[in-house]
Amino acid sequence: MKYVKFAILTVSIIGAVGLAASAQQPTKVRPGGSIAAGRELYVQHCSVCHGMDAKGYGSMYDPDSGEPSKRVPPANLTILSERNSGKFPADQVRDSIYSKSPIPAHGTPNMPAWGDVFYSLKSRPNLLEARVRDLTAYIESIQAGKSKEK
Repeated sequence: MKYVKFAILTVSIIGAVGLAASAQQPTKVRPGGSIAAGRELYVQHCSVCHGMDAKGYGSMYDPDSGEPSKRVPPANLTILSERNSGKFPADQVRDSIYSKSPIPAHGTPNMPAWGDVFYSLKSRPNLLEARVRDLTAYIESIQAGKSKEK
C-alpha cells in the first residue's frame, strides 16, 4: 500500500511541477522567506492534499477511503489568519511543517505525508529552515482577505 501512495504522490508532484512552471509568479522575498520559492514547495509537497487553491480537498483526500488518514479532510490553509483572530499563526504553521504538532493526516514525525523531503534536510539545518520559512511565507501570502501581491 505504501508503494501505491508513493506512486500517486509522484504522479501528482510531476503534474504539479508542470503547472507551477506554467503559472510563474514574480519572485518576492519577504523578511521571513521567498513567496515564490514557498509556492513551488507548496505545489510540490502540499497541494496533493490541500489542493492547488489551498482550500483543502486535494487529490489525496478521499472521504470514502478504507485508509483512515485519507478520510481526514485537509485544512483550508487560506483561512488560518481568520481562525486566529486576524493574525497569521506563523509558529503554528512552522510546527506543522516540522511535524512538531500531531496532525493525523500528516502521519508521524518520522514519515510525514510528503515522505522525508523535509526530514532528510535535518543534517542541513540552514537549508531546512530556509525552506520552512519560504513555505510559511507563501501560506501567509494566500490568507483570505489579503490583497494579492503583483
